[in-house]
Amino acid sequence: MGFKIAVIGDLETITGFNLAGVQFAHVHTDKEKTLSRLEEFLSNEEIGLILITHRVAEEISPEFRRKIQEKGLLPLVLKIPDRSGYVPESDELQELVRKTVGVEIKLKTEAQ
Repeated sequence: MGFKIAVIGDLETITGFNLAGVQFAHVHTDKEKTLSRLEEFLSNEEIGLILITHRVAEEISPEFRRKIQEKGLLPLVLKIPDRSGYVPESDELQELVRKTVGVEIKLKTEAQ
């Protein structure tokens, strides 16, 4: 049995993932509903990866950070850009790679 993916984000992001076959998805419209759904995803043993857009993660912080710190190794939670490509100045994944490997990874954007 393989793990499944869950996604939390805006309507367009969720629609794209649904079209790709993701079964567990939540469109963020309300902070409390999103936190409740995140809790469901975190406790679902079928889910191995939760993707959440940066904007939604920022909107539901600090509760988001607290829930992520309380969880075990799985499911893995990753923040992703939304349909507009929004990524904050300080991306946690890039910072983790920099601290672990000692190398900063720069992503090439269309503007470069």
